[in-house]
Amino acid sequence: MSILVYKQRHRHPNKKDTPGANYAYIRYIATRPRVMKNTNGDHGLFGKMEPGIVTEFEDWRDVAKSVYANSKRGIVMYRSVVSFAEDTAKELLLKDQKSWQRYIENHMMVIAEKNSIRRENLQWAAAVHGEKGHPHIHVVFWDKSVRAKNPFTPPQIPDAIRRQMIKDTFAEKILAFAKEKDVAVTEMRRVSDALLARFEEEMRCKNPGRFRAAARLLEDELEQGIVFEGEVLAKLAERLFAIRASIPAQGRIAYQLLPREAKDKINEAVRFLLESIPEIRQCFDRYVGAKCCMAELYSSDSRWFLEQKGKFEKEAGKILANRVLSGVKAICRLENEDSGKAYLKSHREYLASRIIMEALDMLSRMAWKQEEDLDGGQIFQGELSKEAKKELFLKNQDKGYEH
Repeated sequence: MSILVYKQRHRHPNKKDTPGANYAYIRYIATRPRVMKNTNGDHGLFGKMEPGIVTEFEDWRDVAKSVYANSKRGIVMYRSVVSFAEDTAKELLLKDQKSWQRYIENHMMVIAEKNSIRRENLQWAAAVHGEKGHPHIHVVFWDKSVRAKNPFTPPQIPDAIRRQMIKDTFAEKILAFAKEKDVAVTEMRRVSDALLARFEEEMRCKNPGRFRAAARLLEDELEQGIVFEGEVLAKLAERLFAIRASIPAQGRIAYQLLPREAKDKINEAVRFLLESIPEIRQCFDRYVGAKCCMAELYSSDSRWFLEQKGKFEKEAGKILANRVLSGVKAICRLENEDSGKAYLKSHREYLASRIIMEALDMLSRMAWKQEEDLDGGQIFQGELSKEAKKELFLKNQDKGYEH
């Protein structure tokens, strides 16, 4: 794993759904679970709409609307992510949102200049996701000038950004490394790409399985930007309120304690999510697929394997069912607040969109964890005894999510 991961993507401005997808991406990075939130805020979006100090935006929707409008004008909205291993982030003292703000502000001009964006035309918005194992920051940036621009970004550009950010971030370490290797370098501008490659190799992550899985997850996040269709949101909201109506007014809300009618409605809502939202189906299949591959490390018995596959599908279904149930619990909680009923009446579809985002987030993280363990299992498969393989498989069995 590189000591610093930098990835960059964009959606082509000529695609019909690009404005909506870019709006949805801003919503995703600003509000997803584990985002480091602004001071006294309910989201984590900050950045600069003009040269000056970093601004913690009051409402992410204002930025999302600006991104939407600029996308309509054909301006390219670049999506990028910077990630470190958890121990590296700690070493760099990236422990809270403020420290990440300072870090990315110090490096934004490198990102802009490599993408041929002038300082006076640069606008950007960012959010930090405190993900265990690979904390990272998402940055959306664009050139506010109206000049036409080829949206194609050759791979050399993000690679050049990554190399320069490594030089700037680890300058002291690189110079110390050069001295240790008897390379005559006394200033960073004289550091060659060859020396940098040697430094990276020296500092490379010792857990390649974790890196590959984390890289896949970051790729997934860069592609986020689901345009929630109004009809899908309305139907999901209708199902959530129908579940609420079938639950007793008093008592603990836990799946195993619910009446059969409520359980059936929750299961139907899970099927609806899988059938209506391709991204959720994709995460569902990734989770089940990784678990199945792990099972194949232990046994080749086809009948046993099919039984396990059914169990894994039920596990993934549990994860989705618990996300649905969390939405129902939110409805119950709001019903007991003074202004809650009015809020529910005007925010039905917003509540539904939150359930979709939480379901995607939970499933993608669980799939990532399984893929990480699978990579590790494949690396050591030839060295494991049958008993050790069994132990590895059992370690990755259902951890007991409430259902």
